[in-house]
Amino acid sequence: MRRGMLKLAAICLLAFLFVLAVTDASWPEGDIDDISNEDVGRMLFGETGAEGYGLAVFLIGLLLLVAMLGGVFLAKEEDEE
Repeated sequence: MRRGMLKLAAICLLAFLFVLAVTDASWPEGDIDDISNEDVGRMLFGETGAEGYGLAVFLIGLLLLVAMLGGVFLAKEEDEE
């Protein structure tokens, strides 16, 4: 019982701190810069294929895919017969 009350108090304290941080932050007023999807694409991949971050993003994604598949393979239980 005491442990549950302690957890509840910790959750309420964290929620209060979160609400306090959000309400106390100074948020920008007005419109934020107008950035289109094309601008983001140009920044990531550049005007030509030789510039930008496209290759780096692709390689990082490939590395993460291989790491996830390796983790699934290692976590898979083997049937003992």
